[in-house]
Amino acid sequence: MNEVSDALSLATSRSLPQTDLPLYPVALATDGEALAYRPGSPQALPEGGCLSEALLPEIRLLALRLALRRGLPFGPTPARIAEPADWLAARILLLEWKQVELALDELTLLDEANRRARALAESLALAYQPALPVLLPAGREPGAMRGWRAQPLPRGGVAEASRRCRERLSARFAELSGQ
Repeated sequence: MNEVSDALSLATSRSLPQTDLPLYPVALATDGEALAYRPGSPQALPEGGCLSEALLPEIRLLALRLALRRGLPFGPTPARIAEPADWLAARILLLEWKQVELALDELTLLDEANRRARALAESLALAYQPALPVLLPAGREPGAMRGWRAQPLPRGGVAEASRRCRERLSARFAELSGQ
């Protein structure tokens, strides 16, 4: 299998990976404070299909579990335990993203996130299909991410959609925690 970082050569060829199922967009506000103080409406967050990561604590918990699987370094506890790849892997696993919108310089991050997600899934005897990149020509806007999944999200505002989505995330988190 090709690494996701091979996406540049794949993107310039005519043989792009295709999915058999329709995919539904999910926008995730990853940094509510950054979004609150930025003028104007964020371009990456559509009217429907938008969630707030602040209202989905399972993402943070799974990112920390992924980080702790590697163990803590000797000495004082670092200011941040979970790395960006842990966070992305947690989002991919819990939101069940099949594709993720990323800037070109984030492809190695997706490679590592896919590796960590696969390792967790395999340790629990769960199937895992790596998330594929959707490349952004101008880079990703800070404070938001977008992915695509096989099932649509509940409709409603950000808070209501996040609350309804959390029911599924709680069950998925329990599955990924081996509970």
